[in-house]
Amino acid sequence: MTIPSLLRNSMVLALCLLLALPAFPQTGIGNLGNLGNIGPSKGEVIAIIVGAVVVLTGVGFLVYHETHKHPSITGCVASGADGLTLQNEKDKKAYALSGDSAALKAGERVTVKGKKRKDSGGKVSFQVEKVTKDFGSCAS
Repeated sequence: MTIPSLLRNSMVLALCLLLALPAFPQTGIGNLGNLGNIGPSKGEVIAIIVGAVVVLTGVGFLVYHETHKHPSITGCVASGADGLTLQNEKDKKAYALSGDSAALKAGERVTVKGKKRKDSGGKVSFQVEKVTKDFGSCAS
């Protein structure tokens, strides 16, 4: 079971439990036969705890997912003195490519996902983790 489906199933379970709470007064729970108990029952306390855990898990997952995104760059691959470079279409910077760049060929327009790096000399490079889209040859 993947994390998104586990999260979705947990949220559905919490929603079902939350929507079932208004049905308790209709079933006779808490009527005159149960005068000695004041406050929520064990089941209600457990439902509240489970709901809180589900919500906190969902928030934690979303925060983790949003903070661990790797940038992607779209541009044309060119052959340079140090190997392949990629001209970013957005900021017009040229990045030296490293990592999983074996599938890339000079003259292709691609979108790659990975990590931006800067060496001690100030030269920027991009460590390719995945080629997400290959648009074909670059338009001149």
